[in-house]
Amino acid sequence: MVNNSSTIFSFHHPNSTIQQLNNKLTMNTFDNKNIQIIDFLASHHYQPTAKKGANWWYLSPLHDEETASFKVDINKNVWYDFGLGKGGGVKTLIELLFHPNNFQDYLRNLTIANTVQQIQETKTANIAFTNIETEELNHYALYKYVVQRGITWKVAKRYCKEVHYRSHGRNYFALGFPNRSGGYEIRNAFFKGCISPKDISVISQGNEVCHVFEGFIDFLSYVVLHGDCDAVVLNSVINVPKCIEILDKYNRIYCHLDNDEAGRNATLQLKANCRSQTIDASDEYAGDKDLNEYLCKRKVETVNTRQHYSSKR
Repeated sequence: MVNNSSTIFSFHHPNSTIQQLNNKLTMNTFDNKNIQIIDFLASHHYQPTAKKGANWWYLSPLHDEETASFKVDINKNVWYDFGLGKGGGVKTLIELLFHPNNFQDYLRNLTIANTVQQIQETKTANIAFTNIETEELNHYALYKYVVQRGITWKVAKRYCKEVHYRSHGRNYFALGFPNRSGGYEIRNAFFKGCISPKDISVISQGNEVCHVFEGFIDFLSYVVLHGDCDAVVLNSVINVPKCIEILDKYNRIYCHLDNDEAGRNATLQLKANCRSQTIDASDEYAGDKDLNEYLCKRKVETVNTRQHYSSKR
């Protein structure tokens, strides 16, 4: 099944030497042996229409079609498109999808670095979950996890659920944060993943200002620090293109993304694509990886200060 927002690409010669160099450097970061084609396809919302042994069939990401003609051999990690009469490994597929002529448009919505990150996340997200049930937060283990992350139990209960699920024959539970498509980002002290479908999360309070976060722990951290707000939680920087239409309804946008390359690139994407005034708010936690790390350090400093003054009495 193909996402309705999938882009159909045309293929022409590159427009600039810079694009050629960027593309060449990018291709060197991919390894046919280490990156599975099915993970790459899943990271771009392509799911198999049929599985016949080692052969998985997809609607082609390279052209429009109603009958699946794109086959992936998961054992050999190669693909073949019967509609085009072409095939190869993951590197060849990426080169066809993101030809240098289309590379600039591609970068406006999604950097290759984010694609690599999403592939890694997809491997976790593709774990099979069954017997999924949600309820109000109650388990003491999740209370301990939430408090260790600097989040108050009151804030966690307002926005999260306790999710119980079964995987590989065992029962588990985790803190669950819902997205707009019915999926959940799930966290506990030992696991980080998601229950599909993966999508952005939207919190609307009717304000004229919206705040953008990379993950829901950062969103909860902001609520602890500053109070409730309108927010978009990306749940992965690869989801930046999905939130543009929503953000354009606001007068002003504040970006609270991670202080790393992926976070900075995502902030640049938002500034380039959103019509609203877009502000990088990462100065608040400069020197820390993200807003939650800043919150946790601030909590520790507060406790230490209280203990210091208590000892002097």
